[in-house]
Amino acid sequence: MTEEKKTSVIHVDPAVENGRYANAATIMHSFSEFIMDFLMLLPGDRKKVVSRIIVSPGQAKQIARALLDNIEKYEDAYGKISLPAGKGDFSGPVN
Repeated sequence: MTEEKKTSVIHVDPAVENGRYANAATIMHSFSEFIMDFLMLLPGDRKKVVSRIIVSPGQAKQIARALLDNIEKYEDAYGKISLPAGKGDFSGPVN
């Protein structure tokens, strides 16, 4: 007997279906949650939060695993992703 692969339908609200562009992120955490701010870095050293996602520690770990898995699949298909040394690092307060 073969196992059937279950599929589920995910509804995407029209207000978010186009997504938001982000070219940086910051991640903070407390005991009970992880806060991920996705940013758009703009000219003139301006930084704008375009989306904030708050998840439990368990969900954060699942997201990290899924992201690493997808990066591996991407690199298998398209080649290694290289990051320039010292470029793209961001840390600090966001207003």
